[in-house]
Amino acid sequence: MREDLEQQEQMQNLKAFWKANGKWITSILSLVFIIVASVNGWKLWNNYKKEKASNILNSVEKQIEAQNLDVALRLYTEISGDYSDTLQSGLAGLLVAKALVSDGQSDQAASILKGLTGNSQVKWLAIIRLSSIFLDLNRPGEVVKIIPENIPEHWVGIILDRRGDAFATMGNFDSAKKDWSKALDYYNQNGGNQDVTRFISRKLATIEASLNELEVKKD
Repeated sequence: MREDLEQQEQMQNLKAFWKANGKWITSILSLVFIIVASVNGWKLWNNYKKEKASNILNSVEKQIEAQNLDVALRLYTEISGDYSDTLQSGLAGLLVAKALVSDGQSDQAASILKGLTGNSQVKWLAIIRLSSIFLDLNRPGEVVKIIPENIPEHWVGIILDRRGDAFATMGNFDSAKKDWSKALDYYNQNGGNQDVTRFISRKLATIEASLNELEVKKD
């Protein structure tokens, strides 16, 4: 009898608690369900986007191998429009730009690479390759413009080496010397390729000779 009364009392307490708090409990559970569903939906959508972008990237590679550059360009337009900041879109752009340079279309390659400087996945690779194109086109001022002041540590060597080349081409030997010196320091401190360090050292020696020559002429 006592157990029955205790059970009835517990049921009454539970009913009273649910009556007083049922609405906000239901609201919280509904909110949790919405959050979980949203997270799962976002993951599914992200996976779908990655898969779709990867398929387009594979198609770009195949079309370039088959020398169908026009088709590869159309595919790149699609992937860069629908999946602009993905790694797949960035890699597709780098492949197409490389193919365009090989085809003698450096200006169009430069245009694609300039767009890729806004893709966080391949930004610095795009800047390096774009710098090389601008140097080949004898547009060193463009190289200086596209290189930001803040450079991630692991890109310092090659980026400053490129900018040093641009400054030297422009006749700004002091700035070239400064950038090449920093690039050389970076490679020496981080075990850089010896061929690279020797090449930068030779460029620094050449610039030193030029600066000394200018000093002699001033005197």
